[in-house]
Amino acid sequence: MGQEVVQKERLNTMEATKKVPVLLLAALVVVLGFVFDANAAEPAKPGPKYHNLRYNEDFSYLGGPSESYIKDTWDSIKWIEIADDWYLTLGGQARLRFESETDKSFGGGTGPSQDAFVLQRYFIHADLRRTDGLRFFLQGKFAHANYRDKGGLAGLEDHADVHQGFMDITTPIYGQSATFRLGRQELQYGAQRLISPLDWGNLRRTFDGIKVFTDLEDWRLDAFAVRPVLNDRRNLDDEDENIDFYGLYSTWKGTKALSADFYFLLLKNNNLAANSNGITGRRTLYTIGNRLWAKRGNWDWETETAAQFGTFAGDRVRAWMATAGGGYTFADATWKPRIGVLYDYASGDRDPADGTHSTFNQHFPLGHAWFGYLDRVGRSNIHDIKAQLKVKPSEKLTAWADFHTFFADQDKDALYSAGGGKLRAAPAGGAGSHKFGHELDLTMKYAVDKHTTVLVGWAHFWPGGFIETSGDDDSPDLFYAQIEYKF
Repeated sequence: MGQEVVQKERLNTMEATKKVPVLLLAALVVVLGFVFDANAAEPAKPGPKYHNLRYNEDFSYLGGPSESYIKDTWDSIKWIEIADDWYLTLGGQARLRFESETDKSFGGGTGPSQDAFVLQRYFIHADLRRTDGLRFFLQGKFAHANYRDKGGLAGLEDHADVHQGFMDITTPIYGQSATFRLGRQELQYGAQRLISPLDWGNLRRTFDGIKVFTDLEDWRLDAFAVRPVLNDRRNLDDEDENIDFYGLYSTWKGTKALSADFYFLLLKNNNLAANSNGITGRRTLYTIGNRLWAKRGNWDWETETAAQFGTFAGDRVRAWMATAGGGYTFADATWKPRIGVLYDYASGDRDPADGTHSTFNQHFPLGHAWFGYLDRVGRSNIHDIKAQLKVKPSEKLTAWADFHTFFADQDKDALYSAGGGKLRAAPAGGAGSHKFGHELDLTMKYAVDKHTTVLVGWAHFWPGGFIETSGDDDSPDLFYAQIEYKF
């Protein structure tokens, strides 16, 4: 009896310990809100603007008169003139996120069904530029997970590593300025459906290789040849020598009325894997795609389509993806509500014995943004209808609700996760229900100031017939609270 009491007290202490980061985070949000919420509106002058791709930031405005720009706490480490025509910019970011997940494997799998843990992520970078376009960019990272009980730390931790390290050389070609970027770098294109640095993850995605790009008056043109970098928790990261990824990506800048992307991608993966016909082998995938987006008045809309062909373990590849949607913003109403609908489709495999692989490969995406924050669904064998309501109670606070309805394109295929892995195979005996289920995501984002952002959200998944007939069917939940600081 005494041992049971001791064990109970120990469990209570562990649970209390896991709640400490959440309480500290909540207290910090309240304090920062009081400190910064009274900031006056700033004049229309240049000032610090932080991007998802940190190497796209430009602090050259600091070379002008002090009254010509908005002053910031970190100005002293930006655009430092260290020699004639040479400028150094330092920066970084820190992120702390608490997550509490329940039954993310629908009740199956090993380990506890509920897990609460804390993720830490830190970046620091140095950007050295010469005014003629020569540039050196170096970024280090540290990522750690605390109180994690379910394992899987390889995708969450990297104790100290080189995240990016590249050199830019800018030179005129046929009268136009072109930049050659060589080294380790992040890639991000379009709406990040196929190529993304994956900011949601505790370890952002990088590639080793070369990229060439130029900005014309109406067009942005990119070409790249890279290999994805594999995370190593204990040693320095290295590229995956079995994967070559090539791309041509062009953007017609257009206007608010219409803009467009056109792209061609080639993925050669020599890692052995099983295709939809159960044959193991290498794959060579060609993807041709187009994205259109526009805004007219209070309306906005977007479409993207892509066709994929090639070979996978000797079988031919024929796969497709498409998305279309839009929304309307009530700009004159209180809280400026936006109502939107988005449809996403990616093909699945109809017949596991026909010599054709038809399951779409999503490459290197940010699936998290498009198929629910639980990351149970990826861009393969999927129909997704998403309805969204977004409101903006103040300039700093934005809240939104997404409701997804997921169906399998082919019921003999599988449910694929946001990472592209097969999460749940087709029900035993072949054909079953097409319905994967529903997901509700509730999210709130508070921009404390231009450096600090707070994100809080909850997600719940209701399994459908496909899940119910193919194994455990408990409903997954996710709660998260995050604070991030950039400088």
